[in-house]
Amino acid sequence: MADENTSTTDVSDDSGSATDAGQHDDVSAGLGEAGQKALAAERKRAAAAEKTAKSSQKQIEDLSRQLQEFQDRDKTDAQKLTEAKTAAEKQAADATARLLRYEVAAAKKLPAEWAARLQGSTQEALEADADALLEALGTQQQRNTPSYDGGVRTGAPATTDMNALIRQKAGLG
Repeated sequence: MADENTSTTDVSDDSGSATDAGQHDDVSAGLGEAGQKALAAERKRAAAAEKTAKSSQKQIEDLSRQLQEFQDRDKTDAQKLTEAKTAAEKQAADATARLLRYEVAAAKKLPAEWAARLQGSTQEALEADADALLEALGTQQQRNTPSYDGGVRTGAPATTDMNALIRQKAGLG
């Protein structure tokens, strides 16, 4: 019976409060020897079940953490692949657009340094922009370039000798 009381006290200490130990002693005091043995056995089973539940909960938390780390690691790889794919697709689209600009510039005989200035996403839009650019460049070049048609542009200046100037001032000529 002394062994049972110590085990009862041990179990009540595992539960963690002195109030629970006092309640257990009050309950066990009204029981007979068989009741006290049954109560002690039940308390031992409850304590063992509680310890098992705590260890199981800890294992579940550890496994959940490991699973989350595994998912995050895979998710990061997937994100890296997605980003690489997106970057490659963008680079391919840029290269295709650049090639199309240079092809249109060559077909329209636009200077190569002006090919990068073409705007548009389709071949038709690029051709229309090249035509507009050529027209603007053509009119600008026409304004800046003097015409060398070989003819006289203005009349020859009048001769300015001293006698002609005196006659002109005197109103004689």
